[in-house]
Amino acid sequence: MIQPFYASSAINRQGNYRNDKKLLNNIILKKNTKFIPFYKGKNLFTETNKNIIPVIFNKVQLDEFFPDGMGDTIFLGVANTLNYIGIDLSPPIQKFECWLKENNIIIDDLRKYGPILDDIEASFLALSNGMFFWQHTHKFCGSCGFQNFPTEGGFVMKCSNGECGKSHFPRTDPAIITLISFQDKVLLGRSSRFPENMYSTLAGFVEPGESLEQALEREVFEEVGIKVKNIKYFNSQPWPFPASLMLGFFAEAVNDHMKIDYDEIEDAHWFSIDELKSLKHPSISGGFKLPRVDSIARRLVDTWIKRFK
Repeated sequence: MIQPFYASSAINRQGNYRNDKKLLNNIILKKNTKFIPFYKGKNLFTETNKNIIPVIFNKVQLDEFFPDGMGDTIFLGVANTLNYIGIDLSPPIQKFECWLKENNIIIDDLRKYGPILDDIEASFLALSNGMFFWQHTHKFCGSCGFQNFPTEGGFVMKCSNGECGKSHFPRTDPAIITLISFQDKVLLGRSSRFPENMYSTLAGFVEPGESLEQALEREVFEEVGIKVKNIKYFNSQPWPFPASLMLGFFAEAVNDHMKIDYDEIEDAHWFSIDELKSLKHPSISGGFKLPRVDSIARRLVDTWIKRFK
């Protein structure tokens, strides 16, 4: 089975730990526990001998910044017998802010470095990002408006109103992503949000009351006016930027006549196998780029290309 980025199979989330407050407190106090920092929606990195590595703290290092106790934490899981905890360092802490500057810490989006990082660490960074984003956007109960507080290792936000007491759970948004083919060519499009000249597979969120296949058919027809057949599931990938689960498919177009909705996407083209291999297309000045290597979109394209070897 293909293992996607940001979903290491070496991680055990140990959900049975989450209701054991004493155990979680002991894990936080252990010297070999690893703490994944979350900083204003970004991750922290350092460059050593031209290699980029994520900043991961231990308890002794964090005590320098939190002499009176730590900030918000989330129990992320266990890998190779080591416990991993996410910690939110977003609130201003003068000593920590000085440390960032003195050590030339890189503050950046995980997606910029994800493909070159250790698989386990990249997966924990992604999980921490997604969980803290969810916590930050669910500070108040959607039912009664009272403030929520984290419980169960950070994986539940519970309403503080005793008469309500509703538990809120992390949200994941399912999205289909599909590579459409017609004979020996595939359809790739681009959004205005993409890097310059990058073309990718078509994608869209699944709506309530819709199957994955129905969502695929709808999105493709809405964006490029094409009907599809022979839908086949490929693989899935968590994409916690901030909270999506990408469900990958291959599908075939009934014909290659497009009608692009330019309110939905910026552009779309059919690309032959030779054009994909050379990254050249007659209609695109200077050539085009494929999706980033850590995305399921790229794996869909690469898998299709391999069929012609």
